[in-house]
Amino acid sequence: MKEYLGTKKIEAEPQEKDGKEGYKVKYPDGYISWSPKNAFEKAYIEVDKLNYKDAIKMLNKAYN
Repeated sequence: MKEYLGTKKIEAEPQEKDGKEGYKVKYPDGYISWSPKNAFEKAYIEVDKLNYKDAIKMLNKAYN
């Protein structure tokens, strides 16, 4: 299977589901889903907190 690295701008807010911490996620096309906290926080960083150093860290995580 091939590997892919994607980027997208989403909206999200903390939300519990079945007693588990996570995030309600709204995609640009309006699709709404839920993501577990660990998976979400590994994949996304808040836009107003993003700086060059964080962007490099995210890219390193994606390729390691």
